[in-house]
Amino acid sequence: MTLHGIIALMGIHPEERCVEQGQKKLRRMAVGSAVTTVLAVIIAVLTLAPMPAGGPAGSGKVYHVLAFAALAFPLPLVRPRWTVWVILGVIAYGGVIEMIQPFFGRQAEWADLLADGIGAILGAIVARQLGLWLRRSRRLSDNDESMTAAWLAEDAALTGDGLTSPRSGSK
Repeated sequence: MTLHGIIALMGIHPEERCVEQGQKKLRRMAVGSAVTTVLAVIIAVLTLAPMPAGGPAGSGKVYHVLAFAALAFPLPLVRPRWTVWVILGVIAYGGVIEMIQPFFGRQAEWADLLADGIGAILGAIVARQLGLWLRRSRRLSDNDESMTAAWLAEDAALTGDGLTSPRSGSK
């Protein structure tokens, strides 16, 4: 009898567990996408609305860094492979906002775009590292399915750390 047959006799169906894992992954992606969309709308409203006078000098740039770090955070957290694309997309989004600000009575500034880029890079890299760490911290037990092992191997290949599976005895 094959291993697959033995597992099926025990009532554990690998196909069902893989589908369940895939559904969980899709739910995380949906939540990450929804959070990103909500943040993008909030950032658009705040950066295109008339700006009140006052505030400490340079505080606007800090707000840009924080806002765009938050915007870049959700997707790389759930999908580390998308980090570069998220960074590029968030910077492009910041560029579009800077280009249309004059139509809303605001002034476009290169310094704002630079702050957006810094925030996007910081947010995405922190999220990527946290996402990879969370995946690795959930080590496989002997009864975990091969799909999770494949995802861990994918993450290890992405980071180049040589970790393929906790069972393999490698780093």
